Amino acid sequence: GSTFKPFVYGAAFDKGLLPTDTLMDSAVEIPLGRRQVWRPTDGNKPPSDMPMTLSDGLAYSKNTITAQLMQQVGPVRVAQLARAMGVRESKLDVVPSLALGTSPVTLKEMVAAYGTIASAGSYHAPRVITRIEDKNGKVLEEFAPAAPERALGLTAAQQLRNALRGVVDKGTGVAIRSRWGISADVAGKTGTTQDNTDGWFILMHPQLVAGAWVGFNDGRITLRSDYWGQGAHSALPMVGEVFQRALRTKVIDTSERFIDDEESSWMGSAVSGVRNWVYDLFGRRTGGPDAPDSAPGAVPGTGATPAASAPAEAQQPEITEAPLVPLENATPRAQPLPPVTYDEEPEATSPEVAPVPQPGVVITTPPPPQPQPQPQPQPGIVVTTPVQRGAVVPAPVPARGNVPFFVETRP
Repeated sequence: GSTFKPFVYGAAFDKGLLPTDTLMDSAVEIPLGRRQVWRPTDGNKPPSDMPMTLSDGLAYSKNTITAQLMQQVGPVRVAQLARAMGVRESKLDVVPSLALGTSPVTLKEMVAAYGTIASAGSYHAPRVITRIEDKNGKVLEEFAPAAPERALGLTAAQQLRNALRGVVDKGTGVAIRSRWGISADVAGKTGTTQDNTDGWFILMHPQLVAGAWVGFNDGRITLRSDYWGQGAHSALPMVGEVFQRALRTKVIDTSERFIDDEESSWMGSAVSGVRNWVYDLFGRRTGGPDAPDSAPGAVPGTGATPAASAPAEAQQPEITEAPLVPLENATPRAQPLPPVTYDEEPEATSPEVAPVPQPGVVITTPPPPQPQPQPQPQPGIVVTTPVQRGAVVPAPVPARGNVPFFVETRP
């Protein structure tokens, strides 16, 4: 889902783009080959046709902005950066829709990657066990952390972290401030997969990174509504409860702040002081507790749906892959990373290759086969019917204090 978008923005900032750079929030068409076109949208809300900064595009989880940015940096670079930052086990399909998180990943990988952002671009491998003690408290074995690896440039990592602050200060994760009352210096991202299959939320603090995933083992079963399908409503309350208790029990320090390079100067210190004063006074940005969950005309999450065809005169942008950018001061790894999977482009005339639909792609498919008559149940015979994709089952409202699963890593 949208929790994957920071890899796109991180690659863009590492390439030299700035959070204040703007792109038009307008309809996007990306040719995929074989006469297919991908049209990512923001749910059923039309684009505003207004310029939007990259930082706001991330804060409000705009699919149209992210898709355009993906064209500039290229899927190859985004997949490479995701690998370096912590997504090291799951298969990543190098296609444009990767920008919206269409490749399944694990919560452990994503929390580790956000730990890289919290650590200003340094990857720290997660440790499940730190030491083993006997019943008397004697340490039998200790497991030292692996040496950190530089995954993202320092400046780009700080720009990305500051942009993710906007998610909780004014964007799709504003409930962390307004509902859960967390005034600490935090940054994070919400996420929703297509058809409300999964809800995600990951939150970062200088001393703690925690994430939650809400979904089912069977991907054909989805959450019961668009409301509960959004990570801001399903996964965010779990992380909010964890952080609330961590702050209340002094597991983490409320006064701890993310430190940026420019804060070493007197001007940077003054800016940081004003920002900290605002946090302490209001517990959020000046947008107030009633700030909407998304920007006007924006829908959180990544539910990309087919959109109406663009005007005929609209020029279809070309897809170009940016050259691989070497990671700065990268530490050699003991074992190679899993390779990124590249899908081979079949010949257009090959009748054996069926088009693979992307989120939001409108394609023509053969008519479905006629349904076969179902066998009638006989006495003593059990007839089972497979669950169809899209079946809706009630999902319980996450209870406060009942966190089924979360992963944490300390930068």
